[in-house]
Amino acid sequence: MNFQERVSRSVKGVSDSLKVLLGPGWLTMLADVDAPSILTAMQSGYYVSLAMIPWLIILTIPLYFIQELTIRAALGSGKGMGTLLKEVYGRRVAAISLIFMLIIDGAAYVGEYAAISAIGLLFGIPVFVSVLLVLVFHTIIILFGGSYKRIENILLLISAFILVYIIAFAIIPISPQALDYAFTSMFTPGSYINSMYITLLAANIGAVIMPWMLYYQQSAIVDKGLRREHYTHERFETAMGAAISETLMIGSLLVGYWLKVKGGAVDGFQSALLSISRVISPYWFVVAAIGMIAAALLAIFIISLGFAYGLGEYFGWATGLSRRMCEARGFYLFYVVEIVPAALIILFMKDLVNLILGIMVFNAVVLALPTYLLINIVSRGEVVGDYVIGKTRTIALYIMTTLLIVSGIYAAVISIL
Repeated sequence: MNFQERVSRSVKGVSDSLKVLLGPGWLTMLADVDAPSILTAMQSGYYVSLAMIPWLIILTIPLYFIQELTIRAALGSGKGMGTLLKEVYGRRVAAISLIFMLIIDGAAYVGEYAAISAIGLLFGIPVFVSVLLVLVFHTIIILFGGSYKRIENILLLISAFILVYIIAFAIIPISPQALDYAFTSMFTPGSYINSMYITLLAANIGAVIMPWMLYYQQSAIVDKGLRREHYTHERFETAMGAAISETLMIGSLLVGYWLKVKGGAVDGFQSALLSISRVISPYWFVVAAIGMIAAALLAIFIISLGFAYGLGEYFGWATGLSRRMCEARGFYLFYVVEIVPAALIILFMKDLVNLILGIMVFNAVVLALPTYLLINIVSRGEVVGDYVIGKTRTIALYIMTTLLIVSGIYAAVISIL
C-alpha cells in the first residue's frame, strides 16, 4: 500500500467515525446554540462580566440528562414524541403540547430572522432580500427529501461553521481574579436581587433546552432508523454535543465580556458585530457573522423539522425525511409554511433585543409540559421497555426541571417589578 492509499484510507476512516458520532444528538445540541442564544451569552458577558460561566457549566447537566430521555423514548418505543404523547396521554394533552411548541417556534423564528437580517444590513443586503433568501434556502433544502442522510449531511456541514466561537478561548485573555469573581457571585445573596443578573440567568436557562429539541431528536432517531445497538453511540453523541453547546455559549460570553472591557457595545446583533470589527479585527467580524448566520439557519431547519415531525405524528400522517414528498405531503408542507408568519413579522418588528430576552425567559416556563410528560413516559416500563429509568432518577429529573421553570418564573417577576 503506497502513501496516497494510506492517506485515503485514514481520511475515510475519520469520515466514517464522524458519520457514526454525528447525527440527531449533535444537530439538536448545535441548533440549541442559535443566534438569539449567542446574543444572550454575549449580553451576559457584557452586563455581568463572567458571572454566568459557572451557570453555563452547570446547565450542561440538565441539557444532557433531559435530552437523553428522547433517546430512551425513541429506541424503547420506536415512535416519535408526537405519537407517544397522543397514545399515552390522549389527543388533548398532545395538542396542548404542540400549541405551546408552536408559540415558542414562532418567537424563535423571529429571533433567527432578526439575526440574519441585521447581519445582512451590515453587508448592504436589505431586510426583505435577507428574509427571502432564507425562505428560498429553507425550501430548497427540503427538495433533497427522500433520504434522511442527505439532508443530515447538509445540516452537519452548516453546524461546523458555528464552532468558530470556540476560537474566543484562544484570543481573549481571562484573569484568575475575574474567574474567581464569577464563581463567588453564585453564592452572593446580592446577585439574586439584581434584576439584570436574574434576567440574564433566566434567559440562559431558557436558552438551554427548547421544546422543539425534544420533538426533533426523538423523531429524528426514529426517522434515521437507529436501533438498540446505536444506544451507546447516541448517548455519547448527545453528551459530546451538550458539552460543545455550552462551550460555545461560554465562548460567546467571553466575546461580550471582552467588548465591554475594550469599550464596545452589545445592544443587538449589529452593534456586537461592529464592536468585534473595531475591538478585535475586521477578519473576526466576518468570522463571527458567518458563525451567527450558520447558527440561525441550523436552528430554523431543526425547529421546522421538530414541529413537522410532531404535527405529522399527531395526525397520523406519513412523516419523515426518509420519505419522498409525494409520500409525506403534510409533513413537508408544514415544514415549509411554519416559518412564513415570522418572516412577515420581522419586516415590522422593531424592539427585537428585548423580544429575544423575553423569548428565552418565556421558554423556561413553556418547557414544563413536554418535559414533565417525557419524564413520565420514560419512567414507564410498559412504554419504553428496557430503557425505563428508575424512581430515583425520575424524581431527580422532576426536581431539575422544576428548578429550571421556577427560575424562569422568578426572573420574569423580578424583571417586571
